[in-house]
Amino acid sequence: MQNVLDDGLLALLRTATAPWLVLDVQQRLHACNPAARQLLGSAVNINMVLPVVTPDAWQGAPLPADMLPCLLESRLFGLLPGPQVNTLTAYRLVPLQDWHEQEQKRRQREHYLQILSDLAASGEKDRLHRLDGALAAGAAALGMEVAFVAQRKGTQLEIIACHAGESLSRGKSLPLDLTYCERTLRNGQLLCLPDVLETTLADSACYREFRFRAYIGVPLLVQGRIFGTLAFFAASPRTPFSSADTEFVQHLARWTAVVVERKQSVDEAMQTQQAMEEQLGWLRLAGQVARLGHWSYTPQDGQVSLSQEACRLLDVEPSPLLPLVEVERRMLVPDRQHWRDALQHSMQHRTPLALEVRLRHGEHGYGWLALRAQVVERDGEPLLFGVLMDVTEAKESQQLIQYQASHDALTGCINRTLLFDRLGQEIRRAERLHQRFAVMFVDLDRFKQVNDRYGHAAGDKVLQTVADRLMALLRRSDTVARVGGDEFVLLIPQVSDDQALTMLARKVEMAIDRPVRDEGALYRVSASIGVALYPEDGDEPELLLRAADRKMYSDKSVVARH
Repeated sequence: MQNVLDDGLLALLRTATAPWLVLDVQQRLHACNPAARQLLGSAVNINMVLPVVTPDAWQGAPLPADMLPCLLESRLFGLLPGPQVNTLTAYRLVPLQDWHEQEQKRRQREHYLQILSDLAASGEKDRLHRLDGALAAGAAALGMEVAFVAQRKGTQLEIIACHAGESLSRGKSLPLDLTYCERTLRNGQLLCLPDVLETTLADSACYREFRFRAYIGVPLLVQGRIFGTLAFFAASPRTPFSSADTEFVQHLARWTAVVVERKQSVDEAMQTQQAMEEQLGWLRLAGQVARLGHWSYTPQDGQVSLSQEACRLLDVEPSPLLPLVEVERRMLVPDRQHWRDALQHSMQHRTPLALEVRLRHGEHGYGWLALRAQVVERDGEPLLFGVLMDVTEAKESQQLIQYQASHDALTGCINRTLLFDRLGQEIRRAERLHQRFAVMFVDLDRFKQVNDRYGHAAGDKVLQTVADRLMALLRRSDTVARVGGDEFVLLIPQVSDDQALTMLARKVEMAIDRPVRDEGALYRVSASIGVALYPEDGDEPELLLRAADRKMYSDKSVVARH
């Protein structure tokens, strides 16, 4: 009988507006409420074992605490544990697909950022070898098989760097009209073809000759003119290119253009200065487009060199060199020591540096900055060179997902999951300090009549108003949680005066008794309240909630008899 749903779990499934499931220890589904059924559709059936991944086995992006990932028909959900009875546990179902996709995009951008950082810090002297290495890294990151850098010479393309491809090699010339690159160069902009057979190029000479199904290419601008192209190919079709893919190819093209410029500057000694100025211009442009800045740190003199975009991201005046302490002053105080430890470890052990820090924005705000760097040698001395990027939006998106997983969307109150966590913390605190606290269970009377007579919009207005009144009534140290359709729980720490608690319960009743106005309409509800005390009524969250619930129903029965 351990797998039989008790009244508490049944009540949760009946009253909860959020999607809930009940699973046993084998992750077998025993019950779900209508909200979960509507969200999942035909993806689940009673008694099926859900494909839940344990936190230790999860290989994806970090999840909020206590959340278990579950993949159902290519849709990602999170399971947040709630009440547990014997071997059955209630889980709240949280859709994670948007968050997962956002996290995947962020990690993809960080991966591309690391590749660009590695290329920028490469000590390879042979520029053609550097291009070959960049093509290999770019092809692997994009999931493509063949890549080349080619210079346009009239109606021909001459390959100057190449990765893979048995029929392609450095120095080989191809008729321009025999390649997809002809359209890229003719239009002067990036071209993406996830599947050539779905385009007008299906009958092109390039496909007939090489059988490449996927392609992405971009013109190379050298000294302000189209020099040639950077292109990637694959024999199989692929998923559509993302914005991160296209930005990476464009940044790689700019870096490639810089390498080509440097090669030309060596070949043409009279244009060395001009090539260097254009290189800096492209780097500044790349930083502005991608909000990506580069920086270097010289430990010998403690000076930091910042690009123009890096100065903008750090909100410092443009300067060729700045003392390290001036950069650190922009960081929030708690993050400075973390940064110093990472910097010291990177310089001592010659390891890559990778961390995220918070920067002050105005008097009270802050943003997030990702820093990536590695130690290189310059004139026989160590130099830390890297890039930095604003990741504030990604961080805020992650924090929003965590908030939505722990709060009621309608009222802004914390939900049952976070309430249990707060109760556990308060029990430990009260036990340590030998204090009492109260759990007040509030059930709205006549709420169903308002909902049935005036509609769900009116019911939502009542719930929002009641929640606002309760939060305004309580202290900052108190907690208001919504645990059911018309049920709230108040957590009142440090209760020493039973009379004051009785007065508070009366204030709660009076606040709820006041009519709710909504565009000329008046809605009236009342409250039944049950109060449980720690430690008299229990020393576990579930026991305290049950005791308060039981006393609330006793109060409701007394009111009904009168």
